[in-house]
Amino acid sequence: MSKGDGFSFKDRSGKVHQARPRRDDLPPPPKKSTERAPEVVVTTKNHPEADLRLVGTIDKNKRGSAFLVFDDAGFEDILVPRRYGEKLFHGDRVEVAANKRGEILELEVLEHRLSELVGRFYPNRSSDRKSGRFVYESKKSKEEFYVPSYKGSVEEGHYIRAKIQYHETGRFPATAEIEEIFGENIPASEDIRMVAGEFGLKEGYSPASVREAEEHRLYVPGKDERGREDLRKIPFITIDGELARDFDDAVFVEKTKQGYTLWVAVADVSHYVTEDSSLDKEAKEKGTSVYFPERAFHMLPKALSENLCSLRPGEPRLAMVSKIFFSKEGKKEKVEVLEAIIQSHRRATYNEIEVERKANEKDESWEFFDHFELYKKLRKARSDRGSLDFELPEFEILVDAQSEPTEIQRRERLDPHRLIEEFMISANESVTEWMLERDQAFIYRIHEEPSEQSLFRFKELAKTFGVKINFKKGEVRPEMLSEILKTLEGHPAQELLNSSLLRSMKQAVYSENHLGHFGLASDGYTHFTSPIRRYPDLVVHRLIRGVLRKTFKHDEKEKTEKKLKAICEHSSLRERLAAEAERELKRVKQVRIMKKYLGQVFAGKVNGMSPKGLFIQIIDPFVEGFIDKETMDDDWYEYNEERMVFYGKKKKRTFKVGDTVQVQVVRADLDRRQVMLSLASETKKKGHK
Repeated sequence: MSKGDGFSFKDRSGKVHQARPRRDDLPPPPKKSTERAPEVVVTTKNHPEADLRLVGTIDKNKRGSAFLVFDDAGFEDILVPRRYGEKLFHGDRVEVAANKRGEILELEVLEHRLSELVGRFYPNRSSDRKSGRFVYESKKSKEEFYVPSYKGSVEEGHYIRAKIQYHETGRFPATAEIEEIFGENIPASEDIRMVAGEFGLKEGYSPASVREAEEHRLYVPGKDERGREDLRKIPFITIDGELARDFDDAVFVEKTKQGYTLWVAVADVSHYVTEDSSLDKEAKEKGTSVYFPERAFHMLPKALSENLCSLRPGEPRLAMVSKIFFSKEGKKEKVEVLEAIIQSHRRATYNEIEVERKANEKDESWEFFDHFELYKKLRKARSDRGSLDFELPEFEILVDAQSEPTEIQRRERLDPHRLIEEFMISANESVTEWMLERDQAFIYRIHEEPSEQSLFRFKELAKTFGVKINFKKGEVRPEMLSEILKTLEGHPAQELLNSSLLRSMKQAVYSENHLGHFGLASDGYTHFTSPIRRYPDLVVHRLIRGVLRKTFKHDEKEKTEKKLKAICEHSSLRERLAAEAERELKRVKQVRIMKKYLGQVFAGKVNGMSPKGLFIQIIDPFVEGFIDKETMDDDWYEYNEERMVFYGKKKKRTFKVGDTVQVQVVRADLDRRQVMLSLASETKKKGHK
């Protein structure tokens, strides 16, 4: 079965229910029937007719429609028949058994994501006992749970935190137990816990993991020196943001008669976190660290992430090092990978190095002159080969002691940011090349080329802004898209089109197969540089050590790859969840900060539109909001999709992407996590010609 093939469900009576390909514009579901839905939590392990087993995630929208999103990109999302969907919840991980005819025979829930949620409570007035409904709602999804009973006093519509209990039998597939009552408002201190519950993220560690981490000691002379090269005299430097919580990579560039030598040292986490230890099992389950404005959910306990595996200046640390030799022109000539002991000579921030760079740009005696010289050559070479650089806006959120946001500012991308990025890309590519030469099992970071259909949609959007793009069928290459990004520089719709092109791309994932990285125009890529915060990097270090110490046997390659496949799939999923959670918390903080400014007017820019209204990027604070078309009451506006413009039928006023506007904050909706705006009266008066 390939992408686009039909699927159908067969219930226990043998009746077949067709599962249609996904459509987001489905009509609202009919009212719930009193007839009970059939049981769907059944085993898929030994079905006699099963030819294929697929794993996926349930995505439910606000109308209650459930879609099954397969992990395997070769299969299209499908709409689950409602009688099955009622037993499923947003974020559920499921496995289905299918036969050759495309019939899904059975479905098993592997894991429920929703465990602890914040939402509103509505008491059941018709019952003699205390019971009610718990409603969790976000911008995209909505779930209701029955509350059998509760203690204390809670009023209708008040916020509560509830623990979700799932049941395989009984009248309700899941119920909610009230854990805490907040009242009319949710305190900002609950934001992290609220979002973590939605995405199944866990903070903290098991006692066994903490004990293992704390039992480790810093560099032990003799024991830790075995097989390691002493690089403590090399003046490594760590360069990170002001608020960086861990320092897991350090760099140094040495200029030679032949060209340049780039040293990239990465904390040797695998020395402390051994396979199948308590630390390893917990790190594998988490998959990645998650970074929120207030604090991080570290993959590893502080004894490692903020101490032994943090490359603090002046302290010896164990490291895995990629040593890369470049010609004078910046062409890679040789790669060495080694275990080492290093000692960072300085901890610097991006802003500090940027100030120094500007002051010493032409001074060849400046200690980092060679670093920036090599960086420029590497960046140009990567650009020339077609690597994509989207330059999308990033922002930083500052919070007070109570977790209330105090400032949301756009974060400028400086040359020191790009320098570290370039050196990390070089290290990741070089380590991959080194492993490929040795023909061993490995974890790759892969990025497949976008579909022609998604690029066609981008082409049509670009055309509305006067940007002509010619795609030749079957000839989608990175350098072609790179040229498009260059032509968009300075265009009023640059950010919108860059974002749209990025969304048309497939997601990068981890894989045990060597398939290349389309976005970077790279033949081979991995993640080697952050084992403190990414589990695949930790495994990559173990695989490298196995080659260096000759403990891996080539005849076990197939067996190892099978084990790596499961790690790659799980790590890719955890990475997506972490990224979504980080974005969601940023939305919460944006709503919170705008609650303080209800009724106030701000300068903004139109950065998108739909038939329903305008998307506005407020300049300061850096927050996105939405103007509903219905509130634009100074004229009768219509949306012209072909021209990507809103225009007034009477006064002929228009609004297009890139226009500056004055907007007033109307509502900051914490449930939907959306900031609603209206055109300020001055903007209504002037309009845009």
